[in-house]
Amino acid sequence: MENGKTKNGLKLIQLKSSVKNDYGVKVFTEFIELEKFLADNFSTNGFMIAYLDYKVIIRKYENSKIVFWNNEEPFSPEFIQKLRLFNDKRELFIWRNEGKWKAKLRIDEEGEEVSTIESNQVLFGTVGNIENGFTILTEDRGTEIILPFEIKGIDTKKNRVKIKTRNYINYNELGQAGYGDCRFVEFTLGIENKTIGGN
Repeated sequence: MENGKTKNGLKLIQLKSSVKNDYGVKVFTEFIELEKFLADNFSTNGFMIAYLDYKVIIRKYENSKIVFWNNEEPFSPEFIQKLRLFNDKRELFIWRNEGKWKAKLRIDEEGEEVSTIESNQVLFGTVGNIENGFTILTEDRGTEIILPFEIKGIDTKKNRVKIKTRNYINYNELGQAGYGDCRFVEFTLGIENKTIGGN
């Protein structure tokens, strides 16, 4: 297969990738325990998206620390449903399982050759207000997403904020293809899907 883009915006990419998933079951009772686990297993800068029981938080991850917004308090690990720490090279994925957590680290550009499909998923938010280096995306229906970087010129047609996902293709015993894994890669903007926010 060759790398290429289809009419529906999906892009086929061949690359090397490896997965580490032998972390066992983790227990995080305090935020400092979670922060240490992240620092021990994700030593580069990137972004964090935490799906909590009551909201979704998107923040930068720099120098082994989550960069919170204004005077925001760190969240309690007990509310984490899943958490993704990612950049263009890797993703550490944590998910809750019966009150405890499992983890998986995927690193691209090393390991076995795989086929992937890239897609840019539009985020909610057609109005962007900048505040203290963050952009607050809002919709008429009341949805709000706070992004940890400034974005100017958002509009409903050409300049929507997206998140690039990479879907890894697996084959079963019959040779049928399907997605075996998925990870976040970066934030993009507009019809050209330009990388935004740094990484």
